[in-house]
Amino acid sequence: MTGAEIAPELPPDIAVVIPAWRQPALLEEAILSVLAQRGPRRVAAVVVDDGCPMPETRAAALRFATAHPGRVFLLRKANGGLSAARNTGIDFVLRAWPGCRAVFFLDADNRLGPLLIHRAAALLEASGPETGWIYPDFDFFGIPGHASAAGEHSLFMHLLENTSDAGSLVSRRVLDAGLRFDEGMRQGFEDWDFWLRAGAAGFRGRHLPMSGFAYRRRAGGMRVEAERRRAAILAGMRAALRPLARPQRLLALESAEVPRFLLYRAGSPIAEPVVDPLRPGRAPLDRAAARRQIVEASRHPQAVHAPPFLLFAALGALEALAAGRLLHNVLWQAEILLRGADAVGIALAAGPAGRLGLERVEGMPEGPALLLYRTESWQESAALGAPVASAARRRAGLRVILPDVPTPSDPLAEAEDEYAALAETFATRHPDRGEWRGDWRRPRARAHLGYGELIGAGAVLPWVTADARDVALAAPVFEMGGVERVLVGYARALRQAGWRPHLVVTGAGTALVPADALAAFETVQFPARGGIEGVDPNTAHLGAPLPGASGLGEGTLRDAVGQLAPMAAVLATHARGVHAIAGALRGIGIRTVAGLHVVEREAAGAPMGNPHALLAHEGDYDAVAVVSEGLRDWGIAQGIPASKILLLPNGPGHEAAPGTAAAALAAREGRDGRLRALFLGRLDPQKGLDRLRDIVALTPWAEWRAAGRAVLGREPEPIPGLDIEPPADGNGVDALLAWADVLVLPSRFEGSPLIILEAQRMGCVPLVTQTGAVAEMVADGVDGLLVEVRADPAVSAAFADRLAALSVDRGLLLALARGAAARAAALPDLATRTRPLLDWLQAGQNGPAEPSDVTPEVLAP
Repeated sequence: MTGAEIAPELPPDIAVVIPAWRQPALLEEAILSVLAQRGPRRVAAVVVDDGCPMPETRAAALRFATAHPGRVFLLRKANGGLSAARNTGIDFVLRAWPGCRAVFFLDADNRLGPLLIHRAAALLEASGPETGWIYPDFDFFGIPGHASAAGEHSLFMHLLENTSDAGSLVSRRVLDAGLRFDEGMRQGFEDWDFWLRAGAAGFRGRHLPMSGFAYRRRAGGMRVEAERRRAAILAGMRAALRPLARPQRLLALESAEVPRFLLYRAGSPIAEPVVDPLRPGRAPLDRAAARRQIVEASRHPQAVHAPPFLLFAALGALEALAAGRLLHNVLWQAEILLRGADAVGIALAAGPAGRLGLERVEGMPEGPALLLYRTESWQESAALGAPVASAARRRAGLRVILPDVPTPSDPLAEAEDEYAALAETFATRHPDRGEWRGDWRRPRARAHLGYGELIGAGAVLPWVTADARDVALAAPVFEMGGVERVLVGYARALRQAGWRPHLVVTGAGTALVPADALAAFETVQFPARGGIEGVDPNTAHLGAPLPGASGLGEGTLRDAVGQLAPMAAVLATHARGVHAIAGALRGIGIRTVAGLHVVEREAAGAPMGNPHALLAHEGDYDAVAVVSEGLRDWGIAQGIPASKILLLPNGPGHEAAPGTAAAALAAREGRDGRLRALFLGRLDPQKGLDRLRDIVALTPWAEWRAAGRAVLGREPEPIPGLDIEPPADGNGVDALLAWADVLVLPSRFEGSPLIILEAQRMGCVPLVTQTGAVAEMVADGVDGLLVEVRADPAVSAAFADRLAALSVDRGLLLALARGAAARAAALPDLATRTRPLLDWLQAGQNGPAEPSDVTPEVLAP
């Protein structure tokens, strides 16, 4: 049936909306191409005169409407721009013809081939409900040219470049969902914006090959002007589409459409396209099909996707890394290495209990459990029939320390067999690529590089989830000191409340994470080589050096942003390196919290460290979490808004075994003999080790024990008369505290030490310098003893005097022990102490704050 045979009283199946402005002669050609459509579907043209000042436009449209009643319609409106004209046509079609199934948008200077509407409608009807539009290739006339739009539609790639022309057939379902063109976009790319919003609503496009769509290209025009203003237009467009470009959404799109890794498990007949190996987003392929896909991707990389990295895993390797919470960090680190290498080997090594670590090694390590290759290197070498070694000339490696390592097996032989099979597939493939059009699009295998353009990130952590419930807890080191144990408590509270906590170490490549602490975290993250900690010696704020991360280079900072990009929130506790990227994180919708545990001072008393650096970056944080009222008051005095501060008081760092506290207190009844004194903590200068040496020397009549190790510096000089035991776990700490009568802490500065609360719980009397928030934890003479900070000899003498008094007055010692136990018993539980943080996080879920105006690309001065 031809268009001329359609009765005027029959409503159309398909409407073609043609905005008209200043091109009357070309408009006639466009209308004629609509009237020339062949096929069984009724097609009508709706011309929208957008207030065109040329009378020929109205005359031409009226002439066709008169000659073809029921097939050509003319609408007139005041000039509002291209988007407004299209929207006027859409609204008319939807109201006038309830049975109209789709709308084609035809610019007045373009033409339709005679079968285009019929073929596009047939493809749309044969597709699933998620297909929202059918789009053609770019075949230009005037200035001739041809550009392919072939391949499966990818919303991720569409965010990076406009792969659909406005000249597309759009399902009524899309329009009934309320999608319209943005009438504020009068400088171009309004079609790109429309497709992205359709994609955000759940619709996808589908390519129609050899459609017959003719796109007129001239030297000037709106598209040329739009390209000139591209950066500014895209910035505004993407700002309006921020929810679509949230990192979590992008990762889900990447996983479903253009995954990063092609995973080969040892002995498996399949290959798995994944971003996150624990949560695949696409169906696996048999290995032969995967090889064919790699070959086709090398011939038409813009249309066919092959993951950019090939991942070969020995038996049990992925499971061991996942159990150690290091799988995702290892893949992130390997991706960074593959920028300068063709192959990366990852070896697993057994370490002490609780010890995790990751370090780079030169070249390929012996006995790797994982092998990663750049797919492009395989494609280039296999296409030439070259040996596998030519695809791995540049090699790098990682050594991963785990408590439990499976029996090693080398996946190299399996990788070599797969390479040989790929070379055979290349050799038997017909040499003709089959696509004669050019292709201006970027290769799909480079999709992962698009994060830099979309969110200002480098390598993005391959962590894919369906919701935004991930929280990073960042610290410069993690050696199970007091701050670290607080973070473990936060992680447990977060997990109990339905969040997924992640441990991020920003300044070290190793961490002590015992099994019970590890169970609280989803992943453990180490930094790329060197980390992002350090200070800038030339820049200080209030006398404290600022983070030196800004001097590491933009690439390092972008990778750090990418590592944290999947998170809904980041709590950076004394992690100064995060200050340098906190603004960029807020710019992509991640809520930021700075954790403050202590105001640090150097030996001479000058300010140092995180708190004063934090004040310089306070505007980059949404909240500041403190562990004491004293720190809250200090923050307010320094200019931090009170409403921005979350008070999360500390509690014991571990749960005591049932009955141990009561038994310890009961055992103190009638205890005699030498006074038992105990030091527990880090063997670092902050803890007043020189004072401790003098106190031990002044109290030879006391029985002394000590446990701990250096964390932030070298091991201290031995203290005569005091043997240092290694750090203990929770039960071991309680046993030491049950043994001791007095906990001695002659610290130079403190925050809110957990060990005081743990000592009180066991009836062990804390004797501590009055610094930091200690006075909030100890009532002098009631549940512990405080020593004022004075000159060191006076402090040491005061400690010795207090110990002597307790040694001779066991009634006072027992009364203090009972007071300490009573105070500990009245402490709120973990859920109550962390409630302000949990409420703050949930408030962000219920009504997420708008991302800041910080431009993600600007990460360093």
